[in-house]
Amino acid sequence: MREWPAFATLSRSWRLGRMDETHSGIDLDELDREVGDFCRFFELMPRDPAAAMHGTASQMHALCCALAKLPAPAWNSPNIQRLLAPARHLHARSSFVRRLQEWPRGYPGDFETVELLAAGASLPTTADPGDWIEWHALNTAIAQQHRNRIWWQYLKMCATTPGRILSIGCGGGADFQIAPHRFTGSTVVLVDLDRQALVLAEERLSRYCDVHIVCGDVRRAIRQVQDEGPFDVVVCGCLSDYLDDRTIISVLGELRCRLLRVGGSIVFTNIAAGNPFRVWMEAIADWKLVHRSEPELRKIATAAGFDRLDFSVRRDPTGLTHLVELSVP
Repeated sequence: MREWPAFATLSRSWRLGRMDETHSGIDLDELDREVGDFCRFFELMPRDPAAAMHGTASQMHALCCALAKLPAPAWNSPNIQRLLAPARHLHARSSFVRRLQEWPRGYPGDFETVELLAAGASLPTTADPGDWIEWHALNTAIAQQHRNRIWWQYLKMCATTPGRILSIGCGGGADFQIAPHRFTGSTVVLVDLDRQALVLAEERLSRYCDVHIVCGDVRRAIRQVQDEGPFDVVVCGCLSDYLDDRTIISVLGELRCRLLRVGGSIVFTNIAAGNPFRVWMEAIADWKLVHRSEPELRKIATAAGFDRLDFSVRRDPTGLTHLVELSVP
């Protein structure tokens, strides 16, 4: 096994000992080679844009391929994380990926990260590794699926305007920002844990429609906004990516009974099981989502009191996320 120049020096004394019993016997030679190649490529970053672009993508895929061959529970084990440290350190030169590793606002999926995802990234004009890693991270299918979610939510809300809209976990209102004038005449209630996110969303919408903001968690917010309803559409965004089944069932049930008008709908998204980017998200970044299959989502909807005929689900164009709509006939 090789050492890596320039980007990292770390003790390999752990290799001399036995790996923890849960992941004993795992062959790390291929991963070690790929981490070394990854670091060397970015140390000698090509100045030619084509070489830089294709090389960045190639190195990312090779690193993730080596990781994907290992058992998923081992990705975040101390031994593998120590081996990955130089590659993770390089990734942190991207301000976007560093956010995914550190979550500086104190919670995952924060609105500033969503704003970066919504904006994407143009092709770098420098040979800085961080710029190319950022470009790659913001232009893969896993980033595009987030933009697809935002666009889908926007279309669903537009279909009810002018109307009464509740957006839970609204962030900075990236979906409303697509064309805020489309919500003229509507009443929009915005809910989020982050007051700064609510300020941004309110600024984007307030000149066009009646806006009410509620800062707090979803369960408390449902009780607080009952007098604002009933709503034509409730948007829960990617909230279910971060909640367990029991909590989602409870939230959807309360929304159905307390806040949704007859003929109204709840729309939300959920990252799909089988996501091939999961290895990068969890082992290189620290972006852990609750992945679900379509049958699992149907089971959740049924448990929340929705009839199977009131449940609609399809994949976004990348195939990486579920777009779910629940209706009250």
